[in-house]
Amino acid sequence: MPLLQLLVLAVLCMVALGSLRLVRVHLGRTPLPDGPGRRLFLIAFVVLPPLVLGALIQPAGPAGPLSGVSSLFVYAPMVAALTLLMWIAALVIGEVVPGRSGSLARLALAGTEDDPARGIPSDPPITPQLAQAVAVVERANAAFPRGPAFPAQVDRAGFLADWETLDDATRTLERDIVAERRLAIGVAVKAEATARDARNRLDTLRRIATQDGRAPGRPMAPSPR
Repeated sequence: MPLLQLLVLAVLCMVALGSLRLVRVHLGRTPLPDGPGRRLFLIAFVVLPPLVLGALIQPAGPAGPLSGVSSLFVYAPMVAALTLLMWIAALVIGEVVPGRSGSLARLALAGTEDDPARGIPSDPPITPQLAQAVAVVERANAAFPRGPAFPAQVDRAGFLADWETLDDATRTLERDIVAERRLAIGVAVKAEATARDARNRLDTLRRIATQDGRAPGRPMAPSPR
């Protein structure tokens, strides 16, 4: 398969990945599926496009739909290189583009609105204090359904009270995360993921409400660093 076709395919797929992240967050979900679903998604994301393109280009070839298998050895490094370039671009944007525009760009490029160079991730056991804070956030977060009904939450009665309840719980969790980082004891991935998910949903709801002139009155809390 020609290198140019593979490069164009890789670029289009990375653009689609960035768009998918933004759409999922807008619907109140994490940028990509969590748990085993994330691994399956990423494997399919790398493997399927060259196989499908190979089958379309040479559908009657002796290898049939597997005619693009050999292209994987070229396509996969291209995707890896583009991922690295997007990560570097997210670092640069984090330094030069302030505000919501920079956060959305980092989300599309690196899958997070935070600075992607915060540090090496680890997953120590969750502490009792963080476990309690996570439970409170999860209960408050359950007030806002995920999926197509999520953006419409700004129109229902009780939205502001539920938003502020989730915001209070998330701020507490974020403060606890910062406190544990200062103690250099490490922070459980579940705690950080819960805080990030809740903050993304809060920011999205606030942005939707702002467009309709019904934004929550309090300022948004920054993500913990």
